[in-house]
Amino acid sequence: MPLRNPRIQPLWFFAQTFVIGLDLYIVSPLLPQIMRRYHIGASHASLLVTVFALTYAIASPFWGYYADSHPRQWTALWALTIFIVGDVLTALGPPYVLVLASRVLAAVGAAGFTPTLYAYIADHVPYRSRAKSMGVASAGFSSATFLGIPTGLIVANALGWTAAFWLIFVLALCSLVITRELWIRSPIPQPTTPPSWTLPRPLWGNVLMTGLAFGSFGTVYTYLPLYLVQTWHITRLSLTIFMMVFGLAGLIGTLSSGRLGDRFGNLLVIRWGMSAEIATLVMLLFTSNVATLWTALLAYSFVSSYTPSLKALISHKGAKGLALAWNNSAMYLGLSVGSALGGWLWHWHMSAVYGGAIILLAGGWLSATSKVWA
Repeated sequence: MPLRNPRIQPLWFFAQTFVIGLDLYIVSPLLPQIMRRYHIGASHASLLVTVFALTYAIASPFWGYYADSHPRQWTALWALTIFIVGDVLTALGPPYVLVLASRVLAAVGAAGFTPTLYAYIADHVPYRSRAKSMGVASAGFSSATFLGIPTGLIVANALGWTAAFWLIFVLALCSLVITRELWIRSPIPQPTTPPSWTLPRPLWGNVLMTGLAFGSFGTVYTYLPLYLVQTWHITRLSLTIFMMVFGLAGLIGTLSSGRLGDRFGNLLVIRWGMSAEIATLVMLLFTSNVATLWTALLAYSFVSSYTPSLKALISHKGAKGLALAWNNSAMYLGLSVGSALGGWLWHWHMSAVYGGAIILLAGGWLSATSKVWA
């Protein structure tokens, strides 16, 4: 059945981003195990997150430029193949330096596949309903924390942290089959204008606020599992349950963002989300009990999930592959910078991490409300 069939295509969007999201988000909950395995500290172990995100940010625009002048399907296949090779190398559990190298390779593949998929959506879905479709695709990332990460943690706790990456390997093979068997049968029209590295001025505003928003999120999320284990002394089972509920809140927020973006406008939804996100971070600064902590963190996961609106907004005009690639690049560069910033702030206290996240997000909010969108 062709991927273009509107009844089933959201399922493929969802499933394929789920695999990429699982690979991205599984590392943070596995940091305690990786630290014990290689006898390294938190800031050293977090390089696995930082290197992946930074590599993705650098590689994504090159893939976007390529995707706007080549068939989307073949671009996605090449990218997935590279991604799979990188995950296999990680799963083999080599010395730490080689694990870092394998994460670089996996990031190069992910950097090619994700914006190509979003560009495919932008090619086929009208702008007036695009945020909803982007929301379904982005929900795959959220579901990776809701379903994938708890499953990965169960596998890792039973068989070791490398087993989680063998699980990703199997799922990525399934994604490769979907891409080959379904994408190939529904070729897309090629762009009518030659690809370019430049973007309209408002789209660069999107890139800026995306980078700042994800920088803020990366600052908090990377060290959240360590914070819960070391400060609140929660068990592995409790951490698994929390990650599941945290991901569910993000999934609901992502789907809601897509629908609200189509109804009220994507830029307005982004502004709402950033305002609420700042409020929850301020609330976390004054948390003194478990009930308040969980409430604030779940609210944070929900209101920070406005990715569909960011992607729908930047895909409105221009070369979609390149525009969405720059958007993804900003996401991962933001995560990389946020992870590094969080590692530096972690030495003081989690309150310092929250404070750094608020400053970054305030910059994103100012970008979202600037005259560049007028």
